[in-house]
Amino acid sequence: MTKSPDSLIKKLGVEFKDKTLLDIALLHRSYSSEHQIARDNERLEYLGDSILSACVSDMLFRKFPEKSEGDLTKIRARLVSRRALKKWGKKLKLGDYVFLGEKMKKYMESRETHIIENTMEAVIGAIYIDSGFDTAYNFIKKGVENQDFHKIVDFKSQLQEYAVEVYGEIPQYTTISETGPSHNKKFKITVSVEDKIYGEGAGSNKKMAQQNAARKAYRKIKKRMRNNEE
Repeated sequence: MTKSPDSLIKKLGVEFKDKTLLDIALLHRSYSSEHQIARDNERLEYLGDSILSACVSDMLFRKFPEKSEGDLTKIRARLVSRRALKKWGKKLKLGDYVFLGEKMKKYMESRETHIIENTMEAVIGAIYIDSGFDTAYNFIKKGVENQDFHKIVDFKSQLQEYAVEVYGEIPQYTTISETGPSHNKKFKITVSVEDKIYGEGAGSNKKMAQQNAARKAYRKIKKRMRNNEE
């Protein structure tokens, strides 16, 4: 049984002046078709997709002033991906609120669909229409700010490309400590270029520690190069 949108509003943390907009955002085409309703959530989905992209683009532009257009595009693609939207929607238990036709419900039992992701975009569209850009921006910001940007950005690859370009050398990683029991290890790793240490990172595995070290080294080298150019 589909839950009332009123309890979803509390989860969203957004007040609706016109609650019918949220109702429409939760109205899948299959339900509208079976019940001969003239509207569904597809127009709001289209709008929400654009608003999401614009807001995330702005957030990343401000958060990463040192990154190129290509890097920002890659990060944005991850944050607005189907996978990210599905994770966000499942956290809100959005599937409990979507109005689906009976045939679609049966179809979902055996096949993968994008209903949660599409509905998430429709909800964003509804928030934007009801309360404007600032409210939609803040809602989206809360939705993505808990994601670990450092896991999304592959600093190890970026550092290698930059180090080869600037110094003609591949960065070298050295494990300086490994502590804790086997089920709860902690690693500390340094990364050096031309025998000079540029970053140190810690993590529960070597890959994470290397990424953290690479992030510090990448930023340090970029900052040094900018200072040299001034």
